[in-house]
Amino acid sequence: LHRVRRRRDLNMRKVAMSRQDPLSLVDLAAQSLLSDEDSIVRALEELPADLFPTLSIAAFDGGHTKTVTAIVQAWPFPCLRLGSLRDQSITQDLLEAVLDGWGAGRGTLKVLDFTHDFERSNWEECSETSPVPFVITHMLEEPEADQLTPSSREQPQCDREPVEIHTDLFLDGLFGFFHLSGFPSYILQRVEKSHGCLRLCCRTLVMNQVPFHSLVEILGVLELEAIRELRLHHRSGFCFQSDLIRFFTQVGQMSNLGNLIMSHIPWDFPADCFSLLSPLGHLQKLHLIFGCLSGQLHKMLSLQKPLETLVINGCRLTENDITYLSQSIHAARLKELVLCSNNLSETVPGPLEVLLAEVSGTLQHLNLRSCRLKEAQLRALLPALCCCFCLRSLVFFDNVISTSGIMNVLQHLARLKELKRVQYPVPAECVVYLDEYRWENLNRVELARVHTKLQEMLQALQRTTSASPCPAGLFARVPFHSASYSHFEQRAIG
Repeated sequence: LHRVRRRRDLNMRKVAMSRQDPLSLVDLAAQSLLSDEDSIVRALEELPADLFPTLSIAAFDGGHTKTVTAIVQAWPFPCLRLGSLRDQSITQDLLEAVLDGWGAGRGTLKVLDFTHDFERSNWEECSETSPVPFVITHMLEEPEADQLTPSSREQPQCDREPVEIHTDLFLDGLFGFFHLSGFPSYILQRVEKSHGCLRLCCRTLVMNQVPFHSLVEILGVLELEAIRELRLHHRSGFCFQSDLIRFFTQVGQMSNLGNLIMSHIPWDFPADCFSLLSPLGHLQKLHLIFGCLSGQLHKMLSLQKPLETLVINGCRLTENDITYLSQSIHAARLKELVLCSNNLSETVPGPLEVLLAEVSGTLQHLNLRSCRLKEAQLRALLPALCCCFCLRSLVFFDNVISTSGIMNVLQHLARLKELKRVQYPVPAECVVYLDEYRWENLNRVELARVHTKLQEMLQALQRTTSASPCPAGLFARVPFHSASYSHFEQRAIG
């Protein structure tokens, strides 16, 4: 049996090898050159530019640090893409080789790109080693001796044209503790010690549980105008207000920031800091998750230009907040509005109806999940909802609504031709509600009967449906010309 398996494995390897494309003459030439690193370093000055990408791939694959340094030094294109480093077992030696080659380069290289979709329109000639992205990540590790220090910022100016390093940066802390190490530490130190000759351009910056004083130090190294997306996840309730002011001042200087996500904001977070974001002129998407903005929304939304996406999840919005939003510059431009996990029961009738009327010309996605809306309140919103002719999806589950109430909503919304997805709650007749958020004793038979009844109604309205009831515990996302109910697993009681 062992011999049979061995013979089978050998045959499979032969078949796999036979299916591989043969190496091109250029690949063979690159491998031949790499067999003698001293010779290739001397030959690079006379090497045709078209051979550099192939040679660089072979050098990175083989871990030839000396050759990598020489290739970067003689690189004939304005941009060098190094996305393939993520798929390899990248060592600090290899990264050092790249930056050492830049330091001794002849000045042609302008961008070291560690991203996978760099905008090539910025450069007429941009060669790449691989389309695979390389993302610099960081996790909490043991302290190291060579850490970034504020004194290292006091450096003379660069006497040459700077080179940009393009990357995405993900930084993680733990229980309020944070320590830079590994590649992020090395990159940031090289940037600080480059006398301005290296510029770290981070497009997506994700910071999870990193203390604000550390955020301020890191942002001081980055090119703030290069950041397109910022995600801040901060669970710690303790921070100095001076650090908050410095941090939000830096965020306000991210002139090209398009997407800002802030989650797990402390309840005592000073909303006055949000006014420092008013200079942001390109912000289109704003996500605020689990914080406290009661009566403070006007400070957060004091922006120069209207938003297209606004997500306010669990921020304890008040009637005044909804009123302000309906009167703001954002109302007439919003395409996506998420107000879930806010108690909006006091805003209907009144501000919420006005808000929906204001956004009706542009709104495509609306989420009113778990907003403590009663059936009569949802009925009062229907005239405004029926005017949202661009609406594509509507979510209103986790509100206590009866079967007749759900049927009434779907019947009215069936006239919206763009509406493709509706997520509605488990009807009140099918469960025993303990409060607005908890229920028990799901009646599956009744739920299936109600769902069939709703489908028959939609078919009669010429809105075809292919939805079917989901087992308890599954979250249904089905098109509205396949409308569906949505529910979660039975919540724990007590």
